[in-house]
Amino acid sequence: MDTKWQQQYRIWVDKTSDRLFVIYARCTHLGCTPDWKSSENKFKCPCHGSGYDNEGINFEGPAPRPMDRAHVELDPEGQIVVDINRLFQKPKGETGHFDDPGASIPL
Repeated sequence: MDTKWQQQYRIWVDKTSDRLFVIYARCTHLGCTPDWKSSENKFKCPCHGSGYDNEGINFEGPAPRPMDRAHVELDPEGQIVVDINRLFQKPKGETGHFDDPGASIPL
């Protein structure tokens, strides 16, 4: 989990075995900024206790759905470009848009 962009851009860069994606660091409950708790391997919102796993999926507290993901792509030089004005959501109980083009970069 890369948290170095949290303060300046309100994002976390994350990856799984097959993709890189960018979580927009805004709790889906009331919009607070959760913190990454490395010792617990989760994001925790300091305001009302919502908890999210390392992919931003909610599992405790009042958050109604996972945190949004920002549009991400590689530029011609291979640099990661993030657009927080284009967010992908995954409403509770729905397929959502996390697999849409631009929601992640295949590895």
